[in-house]
Amino acid sequence: MKRKKILIFVDLDMLVRHFIKSGVLNDLEEDFDVKYVFHRDSSSEKKSVYTDPSVLGLKDWCWFDLPRTRGGSWDHLYTPGTLWNLRKSDYFKDRLELAYLTRQPKWVDRYNFLVKSKLYPLYSLVFKACMGVYKPMIDFLDEEKPDLIIHPTILQGMFINDLLLAARQKAIPSLLLMNSWDNPSQKAAVTGFPDKLAVWGRQTYNHARDYMGIPEDRLEILGAAQFDVYRDPVQEDDHLLREMFGVPKGVPIVLYGGTSKSVIESVHLETLDKAIASGILPECHILYRPHPWRGPLLPGEKSFYDLGLSHVSLDPFMKDYYDSQVLNQTKYSAFDLADYKVTARLMKLIDAVVSPLSTILLEAVMHEKPVQILHPKEVAGDMAKLVSELGPRLVHFVDLKGDGILVSDTTDQMVAGVAKLLSIKDRQDIKQSLRETAAFFVDMSGPRYGQALRRLAASMTSEKNKKN
Repeated sequence: MKRKKILIFVDLDMLVRHFIKSGVLNDLEEDFDVKYVFHRDSSSEKKSVYTDPSVLGLKDWCWFDLPRTRGGSWDHLYTPGTLWNLRKSDYFKDRLELAYLTRQPKWVDRYNFLVKSKLYPLYSLVFKACMGVYKPMIDFLDEEKPDLIIHPTILQGMFINDLLLAARQKAIPSLLLMNSWDNPSQKAAVTGFPDKLAVWGRQTYNHARDYMGIPEDRLEILGAAQFDVYRDPVQEDDHLLREMFGVPKGVPIVLYGGTSKSVIESVHLETLDKAIASGILPECHILYRPHPWRGPLLPGEKSFYDLGLSHVSLDPFMKDYYDSQVLNQTKYSAFDLADYKVTARLMKLIDAVVSPLSTILLEAVMHEKPVQILHPKEVAGDMAKLVSELGPRLVHFVDLKGDGILVSDTTDQMVAGVAKLLSIKDRQDIKQSLRETAAFFVDMSGPRYGQALRRLAASMTSEKNKKN
């Protein structure tokens, strides 16, 4: 019997990391002929995918050219579409504020008018008619004849809007795999719903239903592709892990997770180092892990190497990336694709996490490590301050609360919070509470991600045959 064919469209490096390098898509090849399709715009110096697909060990792949200008044009539907989806929610005001921070105000004024005047549905119809279905995409699908289209996505990007239009026109089932916990509440699929959207857990299921308006029969809870590796037990013991990460023996390890936003992290690291040296904090060691998307030093921020810290060290697995950003600025560089297997070992080693709003907090909760969420005041620039103040109100962060999850608004509170984390790190009731919180965000109770995806793909292609 002829094997069915799946096309997997990829348009960002982080999706390469989370879905291809993680190996979660490999199970599909047991039942299907799989071809990977990577975004390219040969006319632009900028790239969406910097990874060379030829080094990924894929059996079948190709580039697909789609102009970045076309992808950018869709933003004039995406942003008002996101606001339209949220117009009746309590979150509308905060999301509008975020739009003003990330888009030109004159355009956001227009988008807001479209929503308030209820003209958005008409605008959407006219806009999609003017954009049309991208003919090269139709021609490509006619040539490849896939039985299913899969698109790992942040629910925004170069492929999603044209892909959904083309799939619908060709009556090909479409499956979107969400990438991160903020996707359903912050983003939108503005050219229509996919046949299925795979979400992480109950939180993102609720967000996709309530904020995106996707019918529940189109939602599937699969867990998180990038976190699937956390199901595998870490083999290294504490002694070996301490050697791997270059931290001292016999003391608790607190991870300071950096952020991609404009936080002057050197202020926090110096404060923690002094608190340990002076005895304000009990004996412990701080491991600084720069965010894999961070950029060069900010105004007022010192290089880690100039701080002269005694009780804080730099994560050796992030050193090369930190050096590339702090010591050398590279144009259009791809952010670091840190290995989640390394993160799994890190999570076994540490006792607690301190971080501004970042996914590392959720990962720590998943590993039953108490966390402290920083709402930092040490940020660079007025715009960064506004983003920092808005961050705690973003709806995907609101549910990150409970026993073992602390919040600090000042540097002094941060130091007191670290002391609290160290005092509760071994309590079983705290671990139980963290397990329950984590399960709401990421469902790890079912089969492995690849196995669940394989079953879903089989079901969707079977349904297609019935309709035909």
